[in-house]
This record gives sequence, structure tokens and C-alpha cells, in this order.
Amino acid sequence: MPGSTPEGNGQGGTGGLAARLRSRAVDGFGDGVTILKTVVASALSWWIAADLLGLPDPVLAPVGAILVVQATPYATARKAFQRAAGVVVGVLLGAGAAAVTGTGLLTITLVTAVGMVAGRLLRLGPQMHQIGLTAVLVVGSSQRLGYGTARIEENILGILVGTAVALLVPSAGFARQARYRTTRLTRDMADLLRAMGEGLADGTWGAASGGWVVRARALSGRLDEVRSAVRQAHEAARWRTRAGAEEVAQLAEASAALEHVSHQLRGIARGLHNLSYRGGRPPALHWDQRDAALRPEPGRAPEGLDGLLTELADLVTEVADHHMGARRGTGAQRVRLRRLQGAAETRFLTTALGQSPAYGQWRVLCTAGILEDARKVLHELDPEHGPHQAAFR
Repeated sequence: MPGSTPEGNGQGGTGGLAARLRSRAVDGFGDGVTILKTVVASALSWWIAADLLGLPDPVLAPVGAILVVQATPYATARKAFQRAAGVVVGVLLGAGAAAVTGTGLLTITLVTAVGMVAGRLLRLGPQMHQIGLTAVLVVGSSQRLGYGTARIEENILGILVGTAVALLVPSAGFARQARYRTTRLTRDMADLLRAMGEGLADGTWGAASGGWVVRARALSGRLDEVRSAVRQAHEAARWRTRAGAEEVAQLAEASAALEHVSHQLRGIARGLHNLSYRGGRPPALHWDQRDAALRPEPGRAPEGLDGLLTELADLVTEVADHHMGARRGTGAQRVRLRRLQGAAETRFLTTALGQSPAYGQWRVLCTAGILEDARKVLHELDPEHGPHQAAFR
């Protein structure tokens, strides 16, 4: 079946191994480029400071370069500004405090407090501690003539070198990484839908439904990876062409759609698991759920639901192909999406009306969903028999 190859579902075999290796390579590519930039910037800043400018032991130059290099050009520029501002203000604060109050407990306390507040007011973000840190170092080395000036020179040199290297060396393909993560998660969602449809068709869904709940929850957890990749792609595209910005906007919308589909997928898996019990819902006491008498094999599946989930899997697989760019933006791809969407909608209406003629009315179907969600809230917050009893101790 389409979309259910070993490579697509990440299971055993040569295809599964290749998929895992490719996943690790894509995930680590951005980190590898950042490491390379950092190494080059650190070595280059030391060479300039020590060999070209003749500064004695300029350790702060490579430190500044290391701390300023980030994964994307925009993040590097932001970090460079924050660190430079923190160093300059910190040197001025430390030198002024040492000149007025000398070196002691009062001075250290004062510059630390003022530096942290100043970092907050200047919106230095993660670098808000830089002012206080620099000020403390300057106060502690106030007996060393020119320490503050040397600290500024070396740090600014390292910041400039790190920024230049980060901007000149091409960044990793963050949009490509985000698209790959989005596509991989979409395909895995399609695989789960297809597995549900096949389990309903062959009568094994009662035994498999618990595993589907676990898989759906794991897929939902991977949304954080997709959102993180899209955020990095957004930062990387800030100074790029309009086309790059449009691509990232499309990925952001795709990740939002995936988040919503993930919620519905978990609801389908949980609903099937509940239906696998005699009476259509699990017993109140969770230890009773393992009673074989409550779990008939095979269970009775709703008529037509297997076909609906299979057609949804076909639709989601086509969406994955769209994300990957195989047929993205083409008229043929849109026609195929519309055809799959129409077939799935027809199957949905047939399945819903087969359960109850009242489900032909949207309000009745919507109300049934609201009431079921309300019942689930009661179940989750039940302090005596619910799944989170430890929260009410």
C-alpha cells in the first residue's frame, strides 16, 4: 500500500536502517556546521589578537568568538549585539564602582545587582548576566592597570570575528531540515491511520488499539521537534529573499495543521481503544481493564470506519508528498488532493449515517463530540478512579 513501506514507517530492515541514518544525518547537520564555524572563529580570533596585534595572552578573544557564533545569521547578530553591549556597559560599571567604593563585599554586591537589572532593562535576553559578570571581573582586577580596556578590546575582537565567520560561512539548510521533519512526521501519521484501518478490516483492532494510543501520543510529542526546526528556519530566513520567507511561512502553517491533526489522531486512537471494551468504554477501576471478559476478541468495529481511516491515510500521504516538494504547487497535485479529500468526505458521511441518521445533521454530530470530550475531562480529573490520582494526593 502507498505510504506503508518500511522506510516510511521507520521499522526494521534495510529501509528502516537507512531512514534512521538519514534522520540522524539531517538532525545533526545544523550542529555540525555550527561547530565548524565556532572552531574557525575561535582559532582565527586568537591568531589575529596574538600574532597580528601582539596582545599578550588574548584568551578573551576566542571566548567571545565561541560565545557569539549561533546556528543562524540572525541569531548570531543578535547574540553579538547583546554580548558587546553587556561587555562595554559592564566594564564601565565595574571601573566606576571600583573607583568610588573600592574593592570589597559592598562593591561586588552592588555591581552584581545593578548589572543584572541593567541587563534586564536593556533586554539582553540570555546575556542579561553579562553586565554583572564583566563588572565583577573588572572590580576583582582593578589593581591590574588596563584590564578593563583589554577586556573590551579582546571581547569586541572575538565578537567581530565570530560574527564575520558566522555570516560568511553558508548556514545549514534549515528550511530543508524543517521540511524533512514535517514530512517524516506526516508520513508516520499516515502510517498509523493506515494501521488502524487495516486492524479494523481484519478484526485485530481490539488487541492493537492500546498500542495505537501509545503511537499517537509519541507522534504528538514529536511536534516539538517540528516546531523547533520551523523556528530555526524562520530565523535563518529573516535576511533572505521573499521566496525564502514564503517557504518558511508555508512550513509554519503546515506545522500548525500537523498539531491539529495530531490532536484528532489521538482522539481516534483513544476512541477505538475505548470501543474495544464490552459496553463501549473502559471500566472505572483501571486494574479491571486487564480482565479478558471485558475485551472480546475480535471486537465489533463501526461499519465503514476501516475504509474511512484508510482513505484518510491516503490523503495524509499525499499531503506528505506535498510537503516534500515532489508535486508541490502543481495543478495535478491540487487535483489529486481534492479528489482524495472528496472521497474521504463521502466515506465519512456514509459511515456517520450508517451509525445514526441523526449524524447527518452537523449540530448533532458536533454535540456528540462535545459531550464525549466533556466525559473525557471528567475521567481525567477523577481523583478516585482517574488516570492521574497522584495529582490529588
